[in-house]
Amino acid sequence: MKIKYDFATQEELELIHEKTLYLLKNTGVIFFGEEAREIFKQHGARVEGETVFLEETLITQGLSTVIQKFEWFGRDSIVTIGDGSTIHAPAYGPMYVYENDEFHYPTPLDFSNFHKLDATSKVISVGSPNIMDLPSIDPKIRSNYAMATTLMHHTKPVLGIVDGGKKAAECIKMTREFYDIHDKSVVCGLVDAASPFVYSQAMSEALVEYAKEGQIIVFTGTGMSGLTTPDTIASSILAVNVAMLAGIILAQLIRPGTPVVYGNQGFGSDLRHSSLTVGSPEDALVSHTIKAIGDFYHLPVRTGGCVSDAKDIDMQAGIESFTSCFATLSAHTDLMFHTCGIMDAYNGLSYDKYIYDEEVTETVYRFIKGYEVNEKTLMTDALEKVGPGGNFIARTSKAYRNDYYLPNVPNRESHGNWIASGKPSIKDNTKKIYQERLANYELPELNAAQKKILETYIPKEFMK
Repeated sequence: MKIKYDFATQEELELIHEKTLYLLKNTGVIFFGEEAREIFKQHGARVEGETVFLEETLITQGLSTVIQKFEWFGRDSIVTIGDGSTIHAPAYGPMYVYENDEFHYPTPLDFSNFHKLDATSKVISVGSPNIMDLPSIDPKIRSNYAMATTLMHHTKPVLGIVDGGKKAAECIKMTREFYDIHDKSVVCGLVDAASPFVYSQAMSEALVEYAKEGQIIVFTGTGMSGLTTPDTIASSILAVNVAMLAGIILAQLIRPGTPVVYGNQGFGSDLRHSSLTVGSPEDALVSHTIKAIGDFYHLPVRTGGCVSDAKDIDMQAGIESFTSCFATLSAHTDLMFHTCGIMDAYNGLSYDKYIYDEEVTETVYRFIKGYEVNEKTLMTDALEKVGPGGNFIARTSKAYRNDYYLPNVPNRESHGNWIASGKPSIKDNTKKIYQERLANYELPELNAAQKKILETYIPKEFMK
């Protein structure tokens, strides 16, 4: 028995597409990057100032070259996007770290610690140089430091830098040289379109650079209902779809077959506070909608995460994280960002929540897995043998482990044993786990060429 859930009718999807075509033709999308506009112009698009207008024929041409499945190469591992599984990426861009019930600005030690957690996680599939802001690192070296530090800690594939064309090119070059892989997709860039219908200078340049080099581009819209998009879910979805298609078409015009992922992080809003909502029921609905639209265009999809507005590791954090994670994984999303640790509407990254979000993710997978009903699992013979009033304490079978997920973090002891063990809280459990993980972490081995590359970009005091 498994969950079966169909979302969005063909008629609804076709209506969204129809209105998207209308807006692309008549309203257009702003690209602040001059090279991006020139590429559109060369392919027959109408360009007025910084606004690009797209006809249906050009959109159809671009969509005809997208690919549904592709590989992403790491130092000694590969993941596949579009094969039916979900690739789990870490946090992206928090400005604060939450530790011991306090927020603080991220330090190089925090940056290293969360890479260690990502590298040793059974849930996280890839690493990222964007896991937190780094205000203590000189802006002149910050991007290259972040990229090099990520490569140092991970054998998993990694995301890249998208802060303009120059930095995008530098991160692609560094990763290729570090891996000694020059003809594959070795980085994945998150290109974010602002709503309504705007690609910034930095995003336009990064998009062009990644596409030219055949690297993976994840397109993501960040519309907020009633704030940067109209105040219905449907209209917010439409606004994001317009921008997503424009970016995807540009990538295909630059290099047909460029690996792209269709995305929307799914922001609702609470207009009482003029703020976005994270982990709300509406965000969950958006996750399912985006997956349906991605399937409509035959594209792999990114959305969701274990995300929350909560300011502490409390009931709100648990409810919202489970809601978001369940929506994402039950939709069979191809790529999930913000898998572990996010709180405070993407502003915070928590050590404790990181550990619990791993548990949330595995719990959701268990839910989605379902269970089998057949002659073997019904165990009629065992029921008949024991009979009325019997018990099965001494008759536990190996099938138990297949049917029941046994979590590490929740308190499941009896009341008396919990009291006797000092009444440990959830945070006591998570802290013990992450501290042990950090203490036992060992950097992957580096060859001489890799050491030389890292020493170019990472100050000596951080090379550990």
